Amino acid sequence: MTNQMEPTEGDLLIAELAALGRRAFPGEEGGMTFLIMAADPGAPDDEDAAYGVLHVLMYAGERADRPAADHREPWSAHLHAADGTYLTTLVDGSPTPLDAAADAAQFAREVTERLSRRSRSNIPSVARRFCTS
Repeated sequence: MTNQMEPTEGDLLIAELAALGRRAFPGEEGGMTFLIMAADPGAPDDEDAAYGVLHVLMYAGERADRPAADHREPWSAHLHAADGTYLTTLVDGSPTPLDAAADAAQFAREVTERLSRRSRSNIPSVARRFCTS
């Protein structure tokens, strides 16, 4: 995410997700940085396309681009419809403090598992109309 010598929190999570066959991209809005990933692993592998499909926004507090050594807040994942409407929280962070690498590894496994278990029928009915592209 940055040109620093030390990886950022986001760099660690991007690598962990990639090892599980998922691609995430850095994003920024309103001074907050985060990662975005298409919910469907078969969606176009493109940062801009991720915003136009069912997607997951992942946060480590307000800054996903902090140096990994400064990791203090666990990752959380929030499912959003193609139009950006918030649908649900998939992962609400580790209940116990973890170092950045351990948190990224645990979180990547958990969010990937939850997405793989999630089927269209599990998406809240009020949100189904937002989930088609």
